Amino acid sequence: MKRRRQHIIGLLVAVVVSLTFLSSVVRAHEGLHEQIVAITAKIRLDPTNASLFLKRGELHRLHRDWRRAAADYNRAARLAPQLHVVDLGRGKMLFESGRPMRAKFVLDRFLSQQPNHFDGLLTRARVLARLGARAEAADEFTHVLGFVTTTPEPELYLERAQVLAGDEGYLEEALRGLDEGIKRLGPLVTLEVAAIDLELRHQNYDAALARLDLIAAQSARKEMWLVRRGEILKTAGRVVEARAAFDAALVAIDSLSPEHRQNRVVTALELRARSGLK
Repeated sequence: MKRRRQHIIGLLVAVVVSLTFLSSVVRAHEGLHEQIVAITAKIRLDPTNASLFLKRGELHRLHRDWRRAAADYNRAARLAPQLHVVDLGRGKMLFESGRPMRAKFVLDRFLSQQPNHFDGLLTRARVLARLGARAEAADEFTHVLGFVTTTPEPELYLERAQVLAGDEGYLEEALRGLDEGIKRLGPLVTLEVAAIDLELRHQNYDAALARLDLIAAQSARKEMWLVRRGEILKTAGRVVEARAAFDAALVAIDSLSPEHRQNRVVTALELRARSGLK
C-alpha cells in the first residue's frame, strides 16, 4: 500500500512538472542538443519517470526530430496513461510536421480532459485555421481570448483577423475583431495597420485614412505614414491630395539627419514617394 501511495504521488508530481514544462522550459530554443543530452542522462538514472520522457519529447519536437519526439511521447504515455498533457505535445508535433487532421484528433482528446487549457485551445485554433475551418478557428481564438484576464498578446487578434480575412465573406467580422483588440489594448500600430489593410480591401478609403491619421498623430516620425497616405489617396483617385502627401513625405525625409537618410528603410520610402509623384 505504501509503495502504491508513493507511486501515485510520483505520478501527480510528474503531471504538475509536465504541465509547467510544456509552457516554460522549451521557450528557449538555444542549446537544444545539450538539453537533450542532459535529459537523456537523467532518464538513464530514472527510466520510469514519464515526465522526463515528455520533456525530451518536447525538446525533440523543437529540434523538429519528429520520429524521436513521437517515440518519447509514446513512452511517457505508456509509463503514465493519466498524463494527458502528453497529447498536447503530440498534437503540436503533428501540427508542426504537417499533419493537421491527426493533430486535431489528438488535441480534441486532450481538451476533452482539460477543456479550458489555454495552450491546447490556441493550438487547436491554429490547426483549424490550417484545415480551412475559418469560422471554427475564429471561434476558438475568441474562446482563447476570453480566458486572458491580463493584457493579451496583440498577435492573437491578428491571427484571428488573418483567419477570417482569408474569406471575403468574413472581412467585416475580421475588422470588428481588430477593433475589439484596439478597444482592449489601445490603438496599437500593428492592429491599426491590419485594420487599414482590411478597410482598403473594402475600398473604405476615408476610414483607412482616418486610422492612418491616428497612427501618424502618435508617431514622432511622419515620413512612413505620409507615403502610405499618398498611396491610399492615389488608389482612391484623389491625385492632387496624393501629390501633396508625397511632397510632404519628401520634405520630412529631407529634414532627417544624413545618418537617418542613409537608412535602407528611409531610402525605400523616398523611392516610393518619388514613384508616387510620377
